[in-house]
Amino acid sequence: MRNKRETDISRYTDKSADNGINEKSESGVKRFFKGLCKFLITAFTICFVALFIAGISLSIYIFTLASEPTGIDLKAKSLNQTSFIYIKDDKTGEFKEYQTLYSTENRIWVDNQDIPQAMKDAVVAIEDKRFYDHNGVDWARTLSAVVNLATGEDTYGGSTITQQLIKNITDDNEVSINRKLREICKALKLEDEYTKDQILEAYLNVVNFGNNCQGVESAAQLYFDKSIKDCSIAECAAIAGITQNPSLWNPLIYPDNNKQRREIVINEMYDQGKITKSEYDNAMKESANMTFVGFKNTKEDDDDNDYVQNWYIDQVFYDLREDLALYYNISEEAASEKLYTEGLKIYCAMDEKMQSYMEEAAQSIDKTYDSELQIGSVLMGFDGRVIATVGSSKKKTQALEWDRATHSKLQPGSSIKPVIVYPYAIDNKMLYYSSVVKDEPINNWKDQNGQLVSGPNNAYYGYNGDMLLPDAIEWSSNATAVQTMNLIGGPSVAYEQAVTKMGFKSLSEQDTQNTGALSMGGMNGGVSVREMAAAYNYLGNGGLYYEPYTYYYVTDSEDNIIIDNREAIPKQAYSAETASIMNRLLSYNVTNSAHTNAQYSRISGWDIIGKTGTTDEDKDSWFCGLSPYATMATWCGFDQPASISNTSTSARFFSNVMGKYLEGKEQKEYNLSPNLVEAQYNPYNGLIVTTDSPMGKYIGYYTEDNMPAMGGYYDYNADNSNYSSDNSGEESGSGENSGGENSGGENSGDSSGGENSGGESSGGESSNPEGGESSNPEGGGSEGSDAPAPVPEE
Repeated sequence: MRNKRETDISRYTDKSADNGINEKSESGVKRFFKGLCKFLITAFTICFVALFIAGISLSIYIFTLASEPTGIDLKAKSLNQTSFIYIKDDKTGEFKEYQTLYSTENRIWVDNQDIPQAMKDAVVAIEDKRFYDHNGVDWARTLSAVVNLATGEDTYGGSTITQQLIKNITDDNEVSINRKLREICKALKLEDEYTKDQILEAYLNVVNFGNNCQGVESAAQLYFDKSIKDCSIAECAAIAGITQNPSLWNPLIYPDNNKQRREIVINEMYDQGKITKSEYDNAMKESANMTFVGFKNTKEDDDDNDYVQNWYIDQVFYDLREDLALYYNISEEAASEKLYTEGLKIYCAMDEKMQSYMEEAAQSIDKTYDSELQIGSVLMGFDGRVIATVGSSKKKTQALEWDRATHSKLQPGSSIKPVIVYPYAIDNKMLYYSSVVKDEPINNWKDQNGQLVSGPNNAYYGYNGDMLLPDAIEWSSNATAVQTMNLIGGPSVAYEQAVTKMGFKSLSEQDTQNTGALSMGGMNGGVSVREMAAAYNYLGNGGLYYEPYTYYYVTDSEDNIIIDNREAIPKQAYSAETASIMNRLLSYNVTNSAHTNAQYSRISGWDIIGKTGTTDEDKDSWFCGLSPYATMATWCGFDQPASISNTSTSARFFSNVMGKYLEGKEQKEYNLSPNLVEAQYNPYNGLIVTTDSPMGKYIGYYTEDNMPAMGGYYDYNADNSNYSSDNSGEESGSGENSGGENSGGENSGDSSGGENSGGESSGGESSNPEGGESSNPEGGGSEGSDAPAPVPEE
């Protein structure tokens, strides 16, 4: 007989084992699901937060878009108002009307009441049948358009008439979601500001109907030789069918395509109840035999008015077109349309008398040996105001000609030296006014073939060793400019200064590696004459850079100011002290000019400062300089690069035009920094000499924290060049040719090059009316002295 107790214990033991296994199993499952839940919750939270942040960002972006001005004034467009340019009257100082701006587009505005209902119905039927029901956006069609964009297509499929109007006015053709969002925001805003009739009227006057016809009136006259108000239903359908694809549905080129399209329009009009069955039948019958008139071979009488707007007004147009496009976030073509049709009032900054004088002077430059010599010049105030500008040496024959003062991307030669390397070195206490600089080649110079050689060469065929900075500038030494480029940290440092502080917009990225680019003018990119004038302005206004401007401000048709240049905020390009020191260095350059054409820029009774610049084989000639009243930059050269016979023309032109500008003006001095310290320096070593009354040729300008040590005393009984010092002359290591009378004075020897010097190798860039460039990236090897070419007797 079995022991009952043992049996009970056995049963108990088996049961406990099973329960342990089940508990462990359940515990593992629970842990898995708990972990999965935590993961899902974490992932959901992350996605939610990300979507929330993205939603906020999108909302802010859309709010920003919605806050932007539409740039559309339908009332002004409907009036087709002419824009006016005003200039200041010299006698009263008040603005007077000067000129109107005219458009050359084939557009004839027709008012809403003169557009037949059939024309309105035809466009609505084929383009936007819910036009009168939506608020500017058909959301179902818009969603479809977004899908099209995602597949790389961009059609009018999702665009309402309002959106199409915006696209035509702004000329915004970017294929992107951003463009659609901009268009939607502007459409909603436009529908709040204008009625459906106003929007449809504008649409029918703005949209392209093929063959340069902007609007239904010009289309009706071209295709049917009648006004739109006299067009039939079938004719209106023919016009309406063109706009979606003006090339494919062009009735003059593809009449069969247009027939197919206009009959689709007629069918839509009938299906939507816009025409009766009888009107439908008559329209289809007329469509079957429709003919088009097209262009007529009639010769119109020539306009007796031979007025051609001057170079300045051309530039006002270019500047304002660019500014309006930026302000309204529209294309420049759309901005042009605003200029011509919306009754803007443009308050121009031109000096009328100086503009006339400059253009006459440009046409009168000496072309005895250079019959095709061209010129570009800009006279500018210290606040960036363009006073006068000229883009050719020939008489202007039409509006918006190629302008060599603004369109041409040129090589500046040595005229770039006072803009970047020297002032940057002074600004950073690497050089001072009378520093000793090395007129020596560097070993890793790239020649025109890209080979590493010892260079660059100077135009005076040799090197002077150590020179003082004033003499290096006066000699226009290439080697010292390149040595200074290396001193300041290389071309990347100079490039950053040029593009961020000095307004140069056409330099190449290659110029960040090009030692010659911003030290002696051998650029891969180029500069414009206007950019050079603006860059030189720092010398007369305390180191500031102002964006150039040709108009003070502009208003819309209701006199609301749109853009205002009168209180522009400048950039501090260099300190006022550096600007003043460079000002005096360039005064030394002109006053003591013996190695360049700077001497021809002098104007009797005035303190003229500036720098010349020529390029390889004298293909480009520059003078950039200042008077106490204004800055002026001038370039001379050929549209097809060639050597210039007389490279003094630019400096002479400066003297002529600036001299005229200064006539009758009160004598004044430059506004130099009061922190400058004037001191006599030793012309052999640049050290300060003891004297209580600095006088003569060798006066330096310094700051207390950036000036040389004392080096001797001044002998009043001796010639200006005679100095006594324990640290001067031969013992200083400067030598006889380090900057004194024998290296930078009026009587430099023939062994140093003197008058017999070559051009500055900066690339031989021409103005090229087609906009091309012909630059030498490293600047060749003979950049430098701007030596005067033989000048014919006058």
